[in-house]
Amino acid sequence: MAPPSTKILPYWRLSDILFATNEKNIVSKKITKIAMALVCGSLFAALPQAGIANEAKGKPELIKASIIIDAPKEVVWQAVHDERKHDPDLAYSKIIVPGEHEYVLEQKMVLIPVFGSAVCEMQNKEVPFERIDYKLIKSDRFKHMEGSWVLTPNSDGKTTLELSTSLDLGMPVPKSVINGFTAKKLQRRLKNVKESAETLNVKIAQSKKAAAH
Repeated sequence: MAPPSTKILPYWRLSDILFATNEKNIVSKKITKIAMALVCGSLFAALPQAGIANEAKGKPELIKASIIIDAPKEVVWQAVHDERKHDPDLAYSKIIVPGEHEYVLEQKMVLIPVFGSAVCEMQNKEVPFERIDYKLIKSDRFKHMEGSWVLTPNSDGKTTLELSTSLDLGMPVPKSVINGFTAKKLQRRLKNVKESAETLNVKIAQSKKAAAH
C-alpha cells in the first residue's frame, strides 16, 4: 500500500511535476515549449518545399549535344531525315499518321539498357530547315521521352546541329546510367548526320561543277 503522502497522478501531469519544482524550472519549461513550437513549425513549413524539390529532382534531365557540319542547313535537314533510315539503334521507323509538318512515327528502338528494345509512337512537329520537335505519345516501355533537332546556320556557310532529349524508362535505373547512355546516343546520331550531310554536300558541289562544264 502506498504511503498517504504519495499521490498517483495521470501521465499528463508528469511534465508539471518535472518543471514546477522552482522558478528556474518554470522558466526552463517555457523556453523548452517555445523551442519545440519553433522546431515543429519549421518542419511543417518545410514540407511543401521538400515536396517541390523532390518533384523537380524526379524530372528527367534534358541532355544536349551539338556538332558543326560543313554543309548548308538545307543539306543538313535532308540528312537528319535520312538518318532514320540508317540509325543502327532503330530496327525500323515508319510514318503511321502522315502530315506536311506534323506527323506521327512508329519506331522500334534497340540496344537499350535493361529493356533491350522498345516500340514508340512519336509526335513530330517541324519548322522546315530550322527544327524538329518530338514527343512520346505511347510506348510499351518508356514513360517519357521528348526532345528536338535544331539547325543554326553559321556565317561561314556551315551549320550547327543540336540534338536534345530527355528520357524516363519508367523504372528505377540510376540517373548516371540513363544520362550516359543518352549522351553517347546523341553523339553517335549527330556524327551519322554530319557524315551523311558532308558527303551529300560534296556530291552536290561536284554535280554542279560538272553541269557548269
